[in-house]
Amino acid sequence: MTQPVVAIVGRPNVGKSSLFNLIAKERIAVVHDLPGVTRDRIYADVEWGDGHFTVVDTGGLDLDPEDHLISSVQWQVEVALEEAAVILFVVDAQTGIMPQDLLIANMLRKTDKEIFVVVNKADNVRLETEGTEFYQLALGDPFFISCAQNMGINILLDEVVFAMPEAETERADPVAESIKIAIVGRPNAGKSSLINAIIGEDRLIVDDQPGTTRDAINISFAYNAVPFELIDTAGMRRKTAINSQLEQSTVQRAIRSIRKSDISWLVVDATREIAHQDKTIANYIARQGKACILAVNKWDLIAKDNSTFNQFVESIRRQMPQLFYVPMLFVSALTELRVMKLLDLTLTIDREYSTTVPTQALNNLLTHLKNAHQPPRSGGVRPSLKYMTQIKVRPPTFLLFARHAHKIQPHYEAYLMNGIREAFGFSGTPLRIYYRSADAKSERNSGDQQKERGRRAAAARRRRA
Repeated sequence: MTQPVVAIVGRPNVGKSSLFNLIAKERIAVVHDLPGVTRDRIYADVEWGDGHFTVVDTGGLDLDPEDHLISSVQWQVEVALEEAAVILFVVDAQTGIMPQDLLIANMLRKTDKEIFVVVNKADNVRLETEGTEFYQLALGDPFFISCAQNMGINILLDEVVFAMPEAETERADPVAESIKIAIVGRPNAGKSSLINAIIGEDRLIVDDQPGTTRDAINISFAYNAVPFELIDTAGMRRKTAINSQLEQSTVQRAIRSIRKSDISWLVVDATREIAHQDKTIANYIARQGKACILAVNKWDLIAKDNSTFNQFVESIRRQMPQLFYVPMLFVSALTELRVMKLLDLTLTIDREYSTTVPTQALNNLLTHLKNAHQPPRSGGVRPSLKYMTQIKVRPPTFLLFARHAHKIQPHYEAYLMNGIREAFGFSGTPLRIYYRSADAKSERNSGDQQKERGRRAAAARRRRA
């Protein structure tokens, strides 16, 4: 099932990320009064009524007065238009129409996409009744909402679902679904050479010139009777090193490849130091909840002694702590050293990525962990862990019921995750723990008990009288 994409566009600080979080029903995007906080494009799958779609929060506008305003806005809108079926154009009721709004509106009028003008921060009737100026955008009737007060969102989403095209349903394939692997990394790390070594042919152009790969290239093949799909992506450079809109577009395609993949292979060059961009890619993979393998390429070019391997492992772990759970393979695309082991390891990780732990086994583990180490007190209150269950796979996601759940400290959550890994594996895959507070129920029960005791005391007084 291919879901329609709903893109949220607009100038900085109009409430795009707030609207995204409300639609996604989860605080995914960072929200701040500072313009340009959102730097990556953030995606979430949404179900609303009978509709299913993917919402994307556009970021990276960075509209500093010193920046090239027009080119920045134009590129972001063009990328959104490329993949979106419906566009939510967010403007600000309190500031009114700004020059950036007119620029975006001019571009949107040239498309054949469904466009909704969403007037945010319409927190009172006056702002809504005085909002006739937004008809000047010539994009249809505006929708007045308030993200801060969660007003008007339901009506907007009803209209969005009604307007979007039906999802394209693909014919059922009797063959097992392919394991999709996004191969990502800095330019010239050897990603294309690695694919050529795996499939045994020069399918991709390989050159010492960084940035040879301009688009995401999908290659399907079978290994041990399991279908795979490799996605070779353009090398990701730092934003300051991206000089053309073409290269910006290729980076965005690489990011989308990570999002749509099952597993990412992060390829690093053994002959070069771990760079800031390697860490940025690692952060994105971790945030997206993707399983991962660290492929250290060009290992044949390294002079080695008895301590070389351990020194490399320690250095990479120290510089990429966010991928502490990810296995590392030292390979060479040139000599084909251990390249097929990447596929063997991928099969193992894919199974763990899809593992469901029985609830009884989880709660036996939870009892053991909290008996060994109780959650620390916070503000004089100690959280009380009650019950845990797994609610999702890919990535494995757990729901923990606890009293004073908001008091659970990050280091104790890490302790719980490490315990789950030691007991059940999950190599190469991130874990998620969400919390549901048992406080409200306990307080209701306590209040009911107090009321019952009060009623009994009053009845006893009446009998004595």
